[in-house]
Amino acid sequence: MGWTQGAENTRQNKTLIEQWTGPIDALKAAYEKYRPQYQEAYEDHINWEFTEEELRGIVNFLESPLGKHYLDGSWRMEAYTGTNIEETEQVLVTKAVEQYRAR
Repeated sequence: MGWTQGAENTRQNKTLIEQWTGPIDALKAAYEKYRPQYQEAYEDHINWEFTEEELRGIVNFLESPLGKHYLDGSWRMEAYTGTNIEETEQVLVTKAVEQYRAR
């Protein structure tokens, strides 16, 4: 995406953490200008997708001990499975490419 383009000289003076957090901080700052657009689009869809009653149920669940456990555990589960099936995904894509080329 060009994060390091033209930054060869300044990159040498930055720590690894600064090299990682710099683009994230820049993205966050740029996002603030567009935040209302994202929020409106999200709210429009969520109000179309779910009724008020359904939203109350979702909120009640997420605020419950089980819902909090779900939120806390779901990112770990996704990270764990994502890491542990990388090789499987590579094999799957390789096989799909082979099958596609064999047509």
